[in-house]
Amino acid sequence: MSSADILAFPHSEPFPPAQVLDLAVSVAIGRDLARSETEMFALIKDWFLRPATVGELAASIKRLLDCGSITRVSDGEFDFCLTPAGVEATTTLSGGMIRMIDRGRGYFKTAFLLQMLDLEKGKCP
Repeated sequence: MSSADILAFPHSEPFPPAQVLDLAVSVAIGRDLARSETEMFALIKDWFLRPATVGELAASIKRLLDCGSITRVSDGEFDFCLTPAGVEATTTLSGGMIRMIDRGRGYFKTAFLLQMLDLEKGKCP
């Protein structure tokens, strides 16, 4: 272990389940980076250096809706927002990914990087 400070977040809730694509879609919605399906496909391709299929994106959106991480804002084509549960899950999973990439060395300041995500942009009103 490194000398980095590790903050434990005690929760009685279960670990937030997600596939990598679900996390990416949640981050994109939370940061208000994709306002259409076309923009979401372009963003996913840019982030992962490979495209997602229509079926993969539709399944991800369905999982996120079913678990209450996102909700529809209106009847628009791609008008979603993160629910409070979605913000919690996305923050938890993103923080874990940052720590995983850092491999416990403490080089990355997780709290700072999570602040940079600014998930409040796409949070439901």
